[in-house]
Amino acid sequence: MAEIRVQKIPSPSRDLSKRELYATVCYFYPQYTLKDAAKLPARDVQLLLKVAMRQQSATYLNLTQIAAAPHTEKGEGVKNLIDLYKEAAR
Repeated sequence: MAEIRVQKIPSPSRDLSKRELYATVCYFYPQYTLKDAAKLPARDVQLLLKVAMRQQSATYLNLTQIAAAPHTEKGEGVKNLIDLYKEAAR
């Protein structure tokens, strides 16, 4: 029987240089320049990137649900999305 070994997925913060991290912060938060981002503590940079990635993931999840909703049985997905967005809009 074949043996499968699990490999670690490198986190973006380990693979990126500091300058690339700062550029990523500037991409998601345009009010920061590279100099401003470089002055931030490392924990703040990590927090900003974590929140940006979480928001981006939520956006992609919503877009996926929007694309899939019309293909659900009797359009239940569309109705569920409408209810979800109505609740969020309150």
